Amino acid sequence: MTNVYIHNPSITKFGKLNAGVMDIALQTGRSVLENFDSDQIDLFILSTFAPEVYTHEFHLAAKIASQLNLKQVFCTRSETASSSGASAVHLAYYLLQSGQFKNALVLGAESMSQLSREVNNLTLGSVLSEAQIKFSMSMAQGAAMIANLYLHNYQYDKSDLFYIAEKLHENGSKNKYAHLQKPITREDYEKAPVFSYPLNLYDISPISDGGAGLILSTEKRSGLRILGTGHGHTDFHNLNMEPSFHSSRTAFEKAYKSSNIKSHQIEIAELHDAFTIFEVIGGEDAGLFPRGKGLEFVKSGETHPNGSIPINVSGGLKTRGHPIGASGIAQIVEISGLMKRKNKSLGLTHSIGGLATNNFATIIENSG
Repeated sequence: MTNVYIHNPSITKFGKLNAGVMDIALQTGRSVLENFDSDQIDLFILSTFAPEVYTHEFHLAAKIASQLNLKQVFCTRSETASSSGASAVHLAYYLLQSGQFKNALVLGAESMSQLSREVNNLTLGSVLSEAQIKFSMSMAQGAAMIANLYLHNYQYDKSDLFYIAEKLHENGSKNKYAHLQKPITREDYEKAPVFSYPLNLYDISPISDGGAGLILSTEKRSGLRILGTGHGHTDFHNLNMEPSFHSSRTAFEKAYKSSNIKSHQIEIAELHDAFTIFEVIGGEDAGLFPRGKGLEFVKSGETHPNGSIPINVSGGLKTRGHPIGASGIAQIVEISGLMKRKNKSLGLTHSIGGLATNNFATIIENSG
């Protein structure tokens, strides 16, 4: 396999930016391209979920490529709901592996805050199956059903979810790019409005704007490379609910196989946590801890920044923010920096598309 190296990972501040997708993508792209000859870019992939709905912007990949002065570049867009950013990275990776391209610019951007939460919920809920929509299910309600199953099956209490939210808010408070930068107390958590039992305000990611990007290259070496990738897809019309995702398990299995490593070798991870319980389920699906024990690992501090397996040191989607098209790339940007700072050799990212219908896992190697 041809080595694919990561260059110039970059991220904007996440939050309410009062800017459209194109402007956010251009800001991110200019940062990524700094100190890299743009004439060498022969592939450009844009990740964005629904700019046509959020900001009424169209045909963005070509427009952005033109504004960034990318010459003779193959440009396209990748959209897989909330895993769009990860799918864009994987698509670039596979195209580079084909030998047709050498240097890919991958950008993710979303501007969601200009619409109300109600309209956002309807937009995000559109990725569910017709059967789920007829069941009057929203994304939060689907996540709440899964959370209830997890708590019931493994004999936890609703109050135990606080430990995940507390950790993520503490981590986000130390991330200058995070949307939410405020630690929370037990009292804060218990007084928060419930969105869909047992999930309350502090269990659900915010409506965010933001961008993230990087360059992937088979031509220029760096200390960071993509070591393994995996994807998993679940029957879109499957109504089966369980506190584990088949699409995630498949993605992790493929990523481990393609990288020739085992789950116990992973030293740090950024896992999809649009809802707090998803971090724990993702960790269990990845084999980072035994089934049903993930929440215990959080409570004991093992997944905290200085624990044995740090997870979502960035604050995750929960507090860094979740601009849909940027999140999967932001995870790779964040873990790339964390691995350098914490001297970690193997890192894992995990991105969920829809209600776990199109998921991706990426293994990053840091060679110093």
